[in-house]
Amino acid sequence: MKSITRSFKVFFLAGMPVILILMFPTSGLAQQEPQFTFNPFNHTTVNPGHAGLRDAICVTGIMRQQWIGLKDEDNYRVSPETYVVTGDTPIKLLHGGVSAVIMQDKIGYFKDVYVKLGYAYNKTLASGELGIGFNVGFINKSLDFSKLKPVEQDPLLMGAEESSMFTDLGFGVFYLQPGGLYAGLSASQLLEGSRPLGSAEAYKYDLTRHYYGTVGYELSSVRNPAYVFTPSVFVKYDGSTAQIDLNTLIEYNRKFWGGLSYRFQETAAVMIGVNIKDLSIGYSYDIPLTTIGGAGSHEVMVRYCFQLELEKTKKSFRNTRFL
Repeated sequence: MKSITRSFKVFFLAGMPVILILMFPTSGLAQQEPQFTFNPFNHTTVNPGHAGLRDAICVTGIMRQQWIGLKDEDNYRVSPETYVVTGDTPIKLLHGGVSAVIMQDKIGYFKDVYVKLGYAYNKTLASGELGIGFNVGFINKSLDFSKLKPVEQDPLLMGAEESSMFTDLGFGVFYLQPGGLYAGLSASQLLEGSRPLGSAEAYKYDLTRHYYGTVGYELSSVRNPAYVFTPSVFVKYDGSTAQIDLNTLIEYNRKFWGGLSYRFQETAAVMIGVNIKDLSIGYSYDIPLTTIGGAGSHEVMVRYCFQLELEKTKKSFRNTRFL
């Protein structure tokens, strides 16, 4: 059996791009899960421990169009496209929070659909909140064989769309200190499932475990507190390759914000956004640093957080002036 990974190469034949899907004889050799530029706003997607840490019901949607302009000889768009909607909320009776993630990732003739349901136990730690969580994921992976045009005719590469369904687990811890530090560690696709691609039993999907780490710190300007500076780092690792993002965000008066992001040896990105009461809207553009980058990548983020008035545990203490 041959396993299928997220990797692919783009070749140009007579000026027309042709996507050749690589079939590897061993388990996946490249990162399978999608990437985002708005990582500082997308913790729930990769870390179930983030659920419920904010005193709010938050729903976030991100749309990413990567490497715009890549098409095959039939003018079919083969550039990666990712759509994700996440939501999380604290639930007092559960001593934590719950989360949900719905995501579709398309690259070439592959399409992955993810549904993840998670729970996190929240505990006050120092001046922040610690979340320890897990999620159960359902992943449908499909490949449209009808669009493949192999150089040599192969009956195994002919036919219609085939798909496989996986059930998987994720785990994560996240620490959030309002107005200060945040940090998280998580892992996804823990079960590393392997299944044939529908009726095309000669090919199979091998899920690869992914690890994520992030840390950031919110700094207010001493001279002008209206300006808030938040540097952060996001790391993604699948056991063979690592992806590192360096991010900087500057927010003015808690309303307007912008920043820069750099992904090592791949892209540099510009981010801008605005907060309108409980609504946040952002846009980013990735500038490719490699020859495969096409016309760059676009990303749009929309977030709505409904603040909750949660009853805080009363703490008592004695003071020499107030007995």
